[in-house]
Amino acid sequence: MEVIKALKDLEPLKSSVLTVGNYDGIHLGHQDVINHIVEFGKKNAIPSCVITFDPNPYYILRNEGSPINIQSTESKLKALEKMGVDKVLVIPFTEKFSKVTAADFADEIISKTFNPKLIAVGENHYFGFKKEGNLDFLVKFCLDKNIDLFTPEIKKTDDRIISSTEIRMLIRDGKLDIVPSLLGRFYGFKTRVVHGSHRGKSLNYPTANFVAINKHQVLPQDGVYFSRVTLEGEKYFGMCNIGFRPTFNEKKFVMEVHILSNKFSDLYDKNFYIEFLLKIRDEKKFDNKETLVKQIEKDKEVCIKLIDSSKENYEI
Repeated sequence: MEVIKALKDLEPLKSSVLTVGNYDGIHLGHQDVINHIVEFGKKNAIPSCVITFDPNPYYILRNEGSPINIQSTESKLKALEKMGVDKVLVIPFTEKFSKVTAADFADEIISKTFNPKLIAVGENHYFGFKKEGNLDFLVKFCLDKNIDLFTPEIKKTDDRIISSTEIRMLIRDGKLDIVPSLLGRFYGFKTRVVHGSHRGKSLNYPTANFVAINKHQVLPQDGVYFSRVTLEGEKYFGMCNIGFRPTFNEKKFVMEVHILSNKFSDLYDKNFYIEFLLKIRDEKKFDNKETLVKQIEKDKEVCIKLIDSSKENYEI
């Protein structure tokens, strides 16, 4: 797969099949669109192409710092390559670019650069200044340019619309067990281990403190999670705590994981991937250290039962 990170580096194509969007998470709804362009491209011997943006326009248009990314750009590109996409244009989304009109974007980038035979987008898709490039705009544009348009029906599961917005809400609400039915996989991200206060070791439950490598990564609600760590190609189940350690009156936000195995190597100074499989309980303040340890022991029992009784449920 060819990745182009500046429009000037992309030679105009004789023809293509194209989709445009943030594609954050590449959930099951996104996959319908992307699979269609890949199949169409192979059938017609033309390149399947994706136009996406970095950073997410949210950070430029809303000028807010709260993280919302389901996946990093690197993770997105790997997923697109795995799905068989031929070319991806990653447009740097700046304040200046945000002022480009839908008409200019459609004429100068979509038409003149990609010359698509077919465009595929979701029904709720839009682009351009003030979201002018909605589906109605695109229908007219495609009719004028003699371009086929593919818009699959909005996908639902259990009466939930499959969307990046819905997935973010589930993550923030701690409903990580529901996420795979929309995302197609358990939610997780790459991490970097950082040195902590060694609080877990003092409780006889050593943990690795970590931060998300992607600074814009959306984080699960505070609490204790049944989790899975992938380190050096091996997978290990674990217990992850997210929050502020209220029992010890700490003020610093911490993410830490205790691995439920003696077979893993030292996590320090190594990146690993963590998945959040199920929320076990909310974070709470205990009266003392001993009461906390008893609760951690109960949490561990819950996790071990999950491993033993339903391991096949965590093979996504």
